[in-house]
Amino acid sequence: MGACSVKELPGIPAIHGIKTAVSISSSRNPDAYTLPDGSGQLAQRAINDIRLSDAEWKALLSRNEYKILRKKASEPRHSTKWPKGFEDFYQPGVYFCSCCFAAGAETPVYTSAMKFESNHGWPSFWTNVRGNVYEQRDMHRWRSELLCTRCNGHLGHVFRGEGLFISHGHPTDERHCVNSTCLVFAPAEGQELVKPTYNGLVF
Repeated sequence: MGACSVKELPGIPAIHGIKTAVSISSSRNPDAYTLPDGSGQLAQRAINDIRLSDAEWKALLSRNEYKILRKKASEPRHSTKWPKGFEDFYQPGVYFCSCCFAAGAETPVYTSAMKFESNHGWPSFWTNVRGNVYEQRDMHRWRSELLCTRCNGHLGHVFRGEGLFISHGHPTDERHCVNSTCLVFAPAEGQELVKPTYNGLVF
């Protein structure tokens, strides 16, 4: 497969550093993905077809990717505004799971059509790509954790009952609070891939 590297988007600084054997065959068109017209479309369970040892994940992922995706850490609030991350990034395209991507697989988890500004301090989405994200209670049992169905990578948390669907006009009452580090962005117009540059503390 052809290698992908990060190049400059029009009007957007280049983010360097991706070297991968993944070729992009999933659609980059956000309109190609189903949007729910009522309830959300989180999967009920994991597929878990991408399985690596902890040592293999640690070797493949960056320090922060490993801590967040495999050990369930989080970025600080408002730490990943562009170009450090995707909190306030609204280019059209598709977001892949960065954990799957490091393992050589492309798993679209969100699209720009699902993204909105919530002012909560992390990238926010009102739904996910059907079948590729599921939820479970986190270790504290009071929050619902979002995970990639294919690699079980931790993405963030889902919140309900905030009433944001009323002010934003979404058909679901969900806010998917996702760490930028968990995402690789594939622009709709076919430019090269984009990863966040934030490398500060995570907790």
